[in-house]
Amino acid sequence: MSPSVTINRVLEEIEQLDLDDRIYLHEVLSSRLIETKRARIADRVREAEQNYAEGNVRSGSVDDLLGELND
Repeated sequence: MSPSVTINRVLEEIEQLDLDDRIYLHEVLSSRLIETKRARIADRVREAEQNYAEGNVRSGSVDDLLGELND
């Protein structure tokens, strides 16, 4: 979006749409947000798997973690 487009302006434009178009827009935006969230989760999973494969993870109890933090 260009700097001249604001959320308020977009919302004002959406208000000009009829109800069916607003419902459709809501569905499209919801679907796109879900897909974006899924993609982010998938990226985090790939990163975690890579860290695990490279041995960049440790396991232990909460007490172990707190002990390391206090050292």
